[in-house]
Amino acid sequence: MTLIPVVFVLRVLGLINTIPGFILFETAATLPVTIFLFTAYLRSVPRDIDEAASLDGAGPIRAFWACIFPIMKPVVATVVVLNSIGVWNDFVSPQIILGPSSGIYTVTTGVYAAVGQFSTDYTQVFPTLLLAVLPAMVFFIVMQRHIIGGLVAGATKG
Repeated sequence: MTLIPVVFVLRVLGLINTIPGFILFETAATLPVTIFLFTAYLRSVPRDIDEAASLDGAGPIRAFWACIFPIMKPVVATVVVLNSIGVWNDFVSPQIILGPSSGIYTVTTGVYAAVGQFSTDYTQVFPTLLLAVLPAMVFFIVMQRHIIGGLVAGATKG
C-alpha cells in the first residue's frame, strides 16, 4: 500500500533505480520499529542514572554515551538483528524500487534473476541460495548470543 506512493516520490526526486533511493526507502521503512523499541527500552531505564551522571559533572550527551548507551546493549542487538534480517530478506521493495532493468541487484533479487522463465539451472541457483542464506544465519547466531546475554543479565537483581 505504501510502495506505490514511494515509487512516485522517488521518481520525482530522481532516486528511482538508484542505490541512494533504495537506502532511503529501507531506512524510512525500518525507523518506526527502531524508534518504538528504543523508546520502550529507554522508558524502563531509571532516571537515577541520568541524575548520578549529572551530579558527577557529565552533560546530557556524555551521560547518554557513558552511562545510558552501554545499558542499551540488548535493545541495540535486537534492533540490529530485526532490521538486518528484514532488509536482507526483502524482495518486493528492491524489485520495484531498483527495477530489474537497472542491473542493480540485492541478494534476493539476484537469486530471482538467476531463475529463468522456462528453464532453471539449479547448479547455479542453489549455491547462490546458500550464499544468500549463510551470512544471515551466521549474523543471527552471533547476535543472538548478545541478546540472550543481555536479557539474562537484566533478569537478576543485585
